[in-house]
Amino acid sequence: MIFSSLILAAITPTPSPFAATEDVMALGAGSVDFTWLFLKMIFAMIVVIALAVLILRYIVPKLGLRRGGTGRTDIRVVDRIPLDARKALFVLEVEGRRLLLGVSDNHVGLVTDLGPSRTEDDDEDDDDKA
Repeated sequence: MIFSSLILAAITPTPSPFAATEDVMALGAGSVDFTWLFLKMIFAMIVVIALAVLILRYIVPKLGLRRGGTGRTDIRVVDRIPLDARKALFVLEVEGRRLLLGVSDNHVGLVTDLGPSRTEDDDEDDDDKA
């Protein structure tokens, strides 16, 4: 019984895809308004994009989900001096020492070790000697 119904369904011709449009044409031009559907779709896309921008700009930074985390690190960028659009010099403080690094698109190199880092106490001592 089930087998015969499957065979009957397989040999029964399917209606033409144009049959549905013929029914719509019979109902009139206002029955399917694609302009309203298109405007609703554009409005929904604008809302989704605006929400994504707001979330990425205001909410994610407050969560602290940046690369490298929010934990304490022993490396600190003291200064950056741009040389051109793709090259710069960085003064880093690493474990109490200051390092001068040259950075480009495809290379990072140590230029020189600037010695121990200067603290505020050292700055005050220098001012007293002058």
